[in-house]
Amino acid sequence: AVSNGAVSNGAVSNGAVSGHVSVEQLTELLLAVVSDKTGYPSDMLTMEMELEGDLGIDSIKRVEILSAMQDEVPALPEVDTGVMAELVTLGQIVEYMSGEMDGSAATESPPSLSLHAPSASTAGLGRYTLQAVLAPSPGLPMPGFDVGKVVVVDGGSGIGPALVTSLIGASIEAELSENVHGHRVIHLGGLGDFESVDEAVAVNRELFGAARVVAQNAAADRLPGGFFVCVSDLGGAFGTDGSDETRVWSSGLTGLTRTASIELPATQIKAIDIERGGRVAEDIANVIAEELLTGGSEREIGLKADGTRLEPKSAKVDVEAGSLELGIADVVVVSGGGRGVTAATVVELARESAASFALLGRSQLEDELEICKDAPDDASLKRVLLDDARARGLQMTPAELGGQVSRILASREIRETLARIESIRGSRALYLPVDITDEAALDGVFETIRKELGPITGVIHGAGVIADKLIAEKTDEQFNAVFDTKVEGLRALLRVTAGDELKVLCLFSSVAARTGNTGQVDYAMANEVLNKVAVTEQIRRGPQCVVKSLGWGPWAGGMVTPALKTHFEAMGVTLIPLDVGARMMVDELSSPRTGQVEVVLGGGVLSETSAHDSRSSTPVDA
Repeated sequence: AVSNGAVSNGAVSNGAVSGHVSVEQLTELLLAVVSDKTGYPSDMLTMEMELEGDLGIDSIKRVEILSAMQDEVPALPEVDTGVMAELVTLGQIVEYMSGEMDGSAATESPPSLSLHAPSASTAGLGRYTLQAVLAPSPGLPMPGFDVGKVVVVDGGSGIGPALVTSLIGASIEAELSENVHGHRVIHLGGLGDFESVDEAVAVNRELFGAARVVAQNAAADRLPGGFFVCVSDLGGAFGTDGSDETRVWSSGLTGLTRTASIELPATQIKAIDIERGGRVAEDIANVIAEELLTGGSEREIGLKADGTRLEPKSAKVDVEAGSLELGIADVVVVSGGGRGVTAATVVELARESAASFALLGRSQLEDELEICKDAPDDASLKRVLLDDARARGLQMTPAELGGQVSRILASREIRETLARIESIRGSRALYLPVDITDEAALDGVFETIRKELGPITGVIHGAGVIADKLIAEKTDEQFNAVFDTKVEGLRALLRVTAGDELKVLCLFSSVAARTGNTGQVDYAMANEVLNKVAVTEQIRRGPQCVVKSLGWGPWAGGMVTPALKTHFEAMGVTLIPLDVGARMMVDELSSPRTGQVEVVLGGGVLSETSAHDSRSSTPVDA
């Protein structure tokens, strides 16, 4: 076991060890730390067990485990989330760390920076809005663009043949291809004519698949001069003007390029948003070619039909005080609202408004066994249930035990949230288990809400899952699980409330959409779609409905454990306290500045090069 910062089984003692540590000592240390951090008894653990499949250890818990081991053995490598995402079993962790200590790691480490950290002097909580800013062309080609063959994938845009002709005319070797190959690719799928939201959403999946091929080829070929360019038509200002309610559902492409630029530092990444504006293919192709030959290394550029060249920039702006429109007669539906940080914000909103709340989640409320009543936490529940199973001659795997404990803890947390809301005078609360991507099931749930609580006047979409994997390794199934919870969940919520007169529509997004994040391309893309759909929804609904997409930085609660808190602090990132974050949301919903729809909130979430004081910017009304 781990006791007072030290493993007391003889492998490692006194809290820290320097110098060489044997594989056997590392194994004992890992088993002790995993047991301590997960609650699984050490005698259940074997080195062949998979972190996710057998033990349910996600990316957050992996960082915590490696941090705890480094505290014990300072000679171990720094916590690297990119490497941790690649390790499957407990044995692979030991192998990796042993190799690092010997100076001969078998795995080349991808970049570990997940969030852009500010200098220590600017650390603190901030609020950032997004503006489209004039960006003069530097007059230089995209680095490496003029070396080697360029593969152009038309993607249904109809621009591909003309772009190849334009590039060849500029002495660039280019070929048109139906499929992505090589590691020098221009993909025009975002320029397609989308006749439906389904088609617009589908292009996000298509471009993710293209990026995966590029990432895999770049790793396999190890050749210089790789690049990946995504071209879209979101009005030439990356959807900040809300000009097209259908095309905006394809806006995850910038979340893709932001993440790809972190994971693939040797590959040039660029997102071009060009306003087609009724122009013929040849004219559009010439503008794209000119940007590639003169636009330099800028990662995101918008090109309006009138020739204006724009770049998205973040501006630090304080929230303007106002009054909350919600009151005791209102009913707010919250996806993912029974647990975690979303629950904390809902309780604060209830205190401020005395409204009633319907909380939606996938967890079923379960009654506990009597033996669990005195077990307050994860570790004690695992011990009680394991002892009970063994006493009855039953065998349990870690996955079975962990699943049972997770369901118990989820039910406890949901019941506590309901009780906190109902303790507020005037507020009522329901919890309804449902998969929010299942529209048929959602219809029935919403009818129940209207019958029991009344007309629905607010929606908060806080549901989300993560499945961290590098782009080159992430499967379609993993991508869809993360992406669909956010995007298809939002589509379903908007459809089932189409007849409701909403006063509030609040979407929980993430700073990952604005900055990218290692291992979270799906999460970044999905939240970027939420950001831009929110802009169109505010325009469509008008000032009578407050629409917000809140790009949260990391919270000091929920999945952020003490070890991960230390990790963020070392990066200069100030975590959002639960009570402060909850107040931030209420302030946003109370603000009269309804034009500030897409907002990033938190500490250390934007680098100094991307965030600037709004007084010094030159925003353009796109």
